[in-house]
Amino acid sequence: MTTHTRHKQLSESHHGVLLNISGYGVFIIGEAGIGKSSLALDFLHNGHSLIADDYVDFKTNNQRAVLGHCPPMLTGLLHTRELGLISLSEHFGSMAWQADIQLDYVIHLQKNLVSPSSLSIAPERHTICEQLFPMLSLDLNNPATVTNRINTWLSMQVKHNTAVVTLEQRQRAQMGTLQ
Repeated sequence: MTTHTRHKQLSESHHGVLLNISGYGVFIIGEAGIGKSSLALDFLHNGHSLIADDYVDFKTNNQRAVLGHCPPMLTGLLHTRELGLISLSEHFGSMAWQADIQLDYVIHLQKNLVSPSSLSIAPERHTICEQLFPMLSLDLNNPATVTNRINTWLSMQVKHNTAVVTLEQRQRAQMGTLQ
């Protein structure tokens, strides 16, 4: 006899932008006017898809995954302060928008973020529907493009960045030859 435990399904709405970046559900948060929608526009030009702009509805499914989708009123639309309202299918084609995606990561855009100089960053987390998600805080004043930093961080998450371990091993080997 198999017993199925039914999980309580949770739902929440959050301010931000949800994108499909290389198959990952990436939720971009930050204060109003910081550039979340403009950043989404950059990703759309690079072939990625928008799920929701401005408000995102999240809910858990039976497997406790958190799915994000767009409120019906905003479906297929993107609004930037400089350009106004943009129809995604008209300007980017039918693949520029998708109905939903499982949430994987959170990006927090900030101005004048003070980060310690370190070989590795302390992991940050953000909670949605009682689930913790890896989060990266990015300073908009950094001269490297935000899209390149996000793409690099996503790659580091998937490939389990071992650069710090490699450097530490090299340091230990070097110290061993000096003794």
